Amino acid sequence: MAFSRARVIAALSVPVTAATLLVAAPSASAAAGASCDASAGTGCLRLYYNSNRQGSSTYFYGSNVSNFASYTFLTSGAGKGVTVKNNAASAINDANSSTTIFYNSNYGGACDTLTFYAIADQLRNTYNNNASFKFDTSGSSCYKF
Repeated sequence: MAFSRARVIAALSVPVTAATLLVAAPSASAAAGASCDASAGTGCLRLYYNSNRQGSSTYFYGSNVSNFASYTFLTSGAGKGVTVKNNAASAINDANSSTTIFYNSNYGGACDTLTFYAIADQLRNTYNNNASFKFDTSGSSCYKF
């Protein structure tokens, strides 16, 4: 009986372990920093806590962000340490293509598009309501900067 119980436990532990590894596997994410890493190849999106490019900011580079929830404002100033999600008021697109900021996670809802090297002193459709962004994207219904 003990032998059978050990086999059952062993048989059940393999799928549980595999499922745990799949759930815990890290996903690709954009890099974020206090300065732009131009070597990332995408250019950078800089989001600011306040309007007119004031307060703390964070640069995003390398890939799109489907949810800002795990990112915070990094530089000194008002908003340092605050979650970026639903707290960005202005932006600079330091990329050579359009970049779009979305109201919802996973690139949905109202949006603001910054053309290459554009400045948005106050985001329009996503002002303090921003959850994701994509490089190389220009939504047809987005406000254009």
